[in-house]
Amino acid sequence: MNVILIVLDTWRRDHAGCYGNAWIHTPNIDRFAERAAVFDNAYLASYPTLPCRRDIATGRYEFPWRGWGGLEPDDVTLGGTVHAAGKVSYFFTDVYHHWTSNLGSGYWRPFSGFDIVRGQERDRYVTDGDIAFENRTLDYPPHNKPDQPHFRNVQYLRREERDWFSPQLFSRAVRWVQHNADRDFFLMIDSFDPHEPWDPPRHYVALYDNSDEAVDEYPVAPYDWVAGNLTEAELKRVQAIYAGEITMVDRWVGHFLDQVENMGLMAETMVILASDHGTHNGDHGRTGKNWVLWDEIARIPLIVWHPEWGHGTRPKQFVQPIDYFPTVLDAMDLDVPKGARLHGQSLMPYLRDERAPGRDAILYGQFAGTCNIADGEYALLQGVDESNPPVYAYSSIIANRNQFDWDADVLRCKLTPARHPEKHKTRLYHAPSDPKQERDLADRELETLSRLQQLMVEKLRAIHAPSELSIRLGLAKGGL
Repeated sequence: MNVILIVLDTWRRDHAGCYGNAWIHTPNIDRFAERAAVFDNAYLASYPTLPCRRDIATGRYEFPWRGWGGLEPDDVTLGGTVHAAGKVSYFFTDVYHHWTSNLGSGYWRPFSGFDIVRGQERDRYVTDGDIAFENRTLDYPPHNKPDQPHFRNVQYLRREERDWFSPQLFSRAVRWVQHNADRDFFLMIDSFDPHEPWDPPRHYVALYDNSDEAVDEYPVAPYDWVAGNLTEAELKRVQAIYAGEITMVDRWVGHFLDQVENMGLMAETMVILASDHGTHNGDHGRTGKNWVLWDEIARIPLIVWHPEWGHGTRPKQFVQPIDYFPTVLDAMDLDVPKGARLHGQSLMPYLRDERAPGRDAILYGQFAGTCNIADGEYALLQGVDESNPPVYAYSSIIANRNQFDWDADVLRCKLTPARHPEKHKTRLYHAPSDPKQERDLADRELETLSRLQQLMVEKLRAIHAPSELSIRLGLAKGGL
């Protein structure tokens, strides 16, 4: 059995037809979803980009221990496990964080091989001084960096649609599959699109906003309030270019899947299509990310094709990116290696029977930010109590220097609090009556709040999370 894992960065769950969207064109993904298993309760585990990649690579929660960083030297990884078993594992990506963000990011290293597409966002790829380009980044942090190279890169690279990043990535992946189809393989395609900057070919934008009105365009939406930053027309254009980006990605995901099917591989290949997280796009009066982990960010799309099971089903079990590691091994008939200490569970039982028992609740969160839990009826976003001692980053590598107190041991670095104050607030939402999470019940349903806080403590203890995390979250009080 082969397995293909496709991760689309910053693709919102509700921005696809198979999840109920009626205005964004995703015909290829929707066609794929019709005959696959569409998971209705998939959530991120660790936020944002690189913490999620370590969730995937190790099958373990990242956020209770560390923030943004690379693989640890002793990590047992999914790509490395498949390679060690004598099968080929390959990694395609244009997520530039893998090679430029920090020393030792290296999520591609354990695979049998890898390929990268250069030029996304701040990837310092092209330096040619004779390239004329318009730098359309915003005039406030974090997007006003004078060395932001995206627009120079694309001016150098693009002549036709195949030169955009997503088309490059999936075209290269097609070639790889054509040359590796005669052996068992695990292929991971990690696509930065539809992450911002959003600048798809104009015909995709015109599908959603074809007005002639002169509107300022923001390929990177403000990480801020809509009010005071975007007019109604500007917000509509932001939403249109993001939707256009998604439709472009859908086009090239479809091209890749069509080629896999044309080669006759769908009968012997599992395909997992997912996102790492969403983004605010006018919801809660905001655009951009790095706000509260409401469902527009936390709930993710997850669509799984298996040649034998799950066709046309809608499993309701709670699932997360930590589950991909055991799922791939299960599908490829490989044993979990010694030392893996997985937190994830295989998705295969849910494909065989969409009514199979699953988790009663799930944890998800961001390092030094909120820790959250959902049980299907309620979602608790447990805020940080800044009066309590700090959490620590447990790492043997230097991942993000400006967050650490260098007087501490490198293996247990104290985190300097530097978080948006909105992330410190505790919130409680009732999912059936408030699906958009607009009515905070934390001050009214105290019994429910206490019950979910107790459940959160139990879940954190079950994964042996650092003890100071419960103190930081204000959960080490009143018998919790």
